[in-house]
Amino acid sequence: MPEAIEYLEKTEGKSFNIIPPEKADETSRVNSKAMVLVSFVKNEYGYYQIQVQDKELYNYTQKLIKDIFRMRITDIDREHRVITAECDHKGIALQIIDVLREKYNLSIVVSGKSR
Repeated sequence: MPEAIEYLEKTEGKSFNIIPPEKADETSRVNSKAMVLVSFVKNEYGYYQIQVQDKELYNYTQKLIKDIFRMRITDIDREHRVITAECDHKGIALQIIDVLREKYNLSIVVSGKSR
């Protein structure tokens, strides 16, 4: 997550919010423009993985991630409304996060006092 925050702070665009993990569900339910970046990590297979949460697990969000961003959706958690997707390159993943910031009211989950 620190890399994503640092990248977004360096680029111009809409602001974003930093929230603790326990606020992710509440924040994602605010309205259809709310989007929460739950995690951004390099997984055990070497791919860059993001998890996003929105209000209703909209079909549009899934199409955006899969068809427009060309990420591989690896999991959809319907109960918590979280989509997990991956791509091969960190730069592409960071640019996708930047686009999400422009399109949505993006909140980023940060646990502890890492910021």
